[in-house]
Amino acid sequence: MYQMDALHTGRSPHMGPRQLTLLRSIDTKAPELRPADQASLNTPDIQSSTAVGADGTIYVTTFSGWTYAFKDSPSARDRLDLAWRFRPAEGGSPLHGTAALSRDGSVVYVGYGTGTAPNQKAVLFALRAPSSGQDAQIVWQTDLGPGAVGNSPTVTADGTIYYVDVLGLLAAVDPSDGRLKWTVQTGTSDQAQFGQTVKVAPAVAPDGTVYTTAVTGSLYAVSPPSGSGNQGSIKWAFDFGQHLGPTPLVSTPVTGGGNRGQDAIGSAASATIGPDGTVYVGANNSNFYAIDPNGQQKWLFEAERELAGIWTTAALSADSSVLYFGANKGGVYALNARDGSLKWQLPVYGSIYGSAALDAQGTLYTGSSIEHVLAINSANGQPIADYTAGAAVWTAPSIRPDGTLVVADRTGRVLVLG
Repeated sequence: MYQMDALHTGRSPHMGPRQLTLLRSIDTKAPELRPADQASLNTPDIQSSTAVGADGTIYVTTFSGWTYAFKDSPSARDRLDLAWRFRPAEGGSPLHGTAALSRDGSVVYVGYGTGTAPNQKAVLFALRAPSSGQDAQIVWQTDLGPGAVGNSPTVTADGTIYYVDVLGLLAAVDPSDGRLKWTVQTGTSDQAQFGQTVKVAPAVAPDGTVYTTAVTGSLYAVSPPSGSGNQGSIKWAFDFGQHLGPTPLVSTPVTGGGNRGQDAIGSAASATIGPDGTVYVGANNSNFYAIDPNGQQKWLFEAERELAGIWTTAALSADSSVLYFGANKGGVYALNARDGSLKWQLPVYGSIYGSAALDAQGTLYTGSSIEHVLAINSANGQPIADYTAGAAVWTAPSIRPDGTLVVADRTGRVLVLG
């Protein structure tokens, strides 16, 4: 994502490629990128998306616990080079969490579950490029409490960072020093056995309302403190289980962290906010919702039924009339924002776990579990280009200022296409 805005529109200011061929790559399994250490989690998997700076620098996190900054190699036209790397001294992993950039692009924010269970804690790090060497400089770090992480920070126009941990604690963080401005607990009153949030980035409306979801049932609208206090409040909660269409759901019991969401309860998707304040979000029950700023349902659309339903954040067209999202079944959907009617559907065999990116001329890009990256005409749903990655792509594509497209795959490779 290129400096995704707090409304989560999925729109890029840049024009992406109309052809998808491999231009550059780097494999994060390379020994020089992962020096010997005491890492307890050694999988090279990349399930987070990439962030891209104004100079084209690519920031990516891995399940094995590293955050990397990569630049185009000046000596090899087909290669990315390491600019810097980071891993906490106490170990840990960002899991699904995507890095976010400060408003001026000089600082990178990323959440880690540091240490090991049962003493694991959530920590938000602010990093910058080192003055020398390859290890990032820690600007500050903030303890967000016990438990793992897996979510992505959201940065607003004033620089405030919003982050929700796996246990549902939403925090607003001061970018200058990492101080917690305020917090609020979302999710159920009891600690969920397998956590409450997965892959979630809070969405922040212009009036300051923060929207975040939980796999335990609801979309939450959160108000910041009205005065000088440090506790936000729940404005309302929209229970997806109380808003169902007529089509039967597909579900199976949740037995561990690996199948959270498959009980068709709650949502693991982030919300998108329209210009009139309407909140758009998909849910684990395979329904996609439009909810007004007062928490009332405007409409719902029934996607094809599948376990865990919709895990992607919708992209919103430049005129805010069409929403685009991928699902665990049925491929890519385009809905009319006015009433939720289907505009077009591009069937894709397999699942789409990564959110779509929309370029400045209306080309939609998405990855898939069946190893393909697609460029799609957003006006009619017709494919423009198709790249076979050779491994599942769960990341949301990022469009760089030079018009190239960045994805990462589940074998740990970062790919630049164009």
